[in-house]
Amino acid sequence: DEQLKKVVIKMPTVLSLSFKSNILPSLAALQGRLSLSEAQLKKIVNGLLSVLGLSFDRNIGPSLVALQERLSLNEVQLRKVVVGIPSVLGLSFESNLAPSLAALQERLSLSDEQLRKVVVALPSVLSYSFEVNIAPKLIFLQEELNLSDGDLR
Repeated sequence: DEQLKKVVIKMPTVLSLSFKSNILPSLAALQGRLSLSEAQLKKIVNGLLSVLGLSFDRNIGPSLVALQERLSLNEVQLRKVVVGIPSVLGLSFESNLAPSLAALQERLSLSDEQLRKVVVALPSVLSYSFEVNIAPKLIFLQEELNLSDGDLR
């Protein structure tokens, strides 16, 4: 099977994991927590192969809770974000997500509700570095289109 071959080539350590002790419990917990269909779970695994080696209790679950609490996401919104950008499960909330969210919110003077709308509409914004990706785009838009801070919102 080509997909299996692709998984093993991209993440050979998957062969060292116990299916019953590691992979199955974590994927089942993730699927249950987000009420994922089989297709959505497959999309997440294909988008972040390392999820196969992550512990739900130590890694995935706490990240989901932190993201959901920070953005006041309901279950449907949380699922949309994770399915939209599976790599969010592999990012540290404290080191990566929280600072980027804070910088974006501060730079555009977004309310919590507006920030949530941005993330739900474009989950990939969570994977962007504010300094490297977002800030230069905002500056470009302001300069080239003569936009105010209010216009950017």
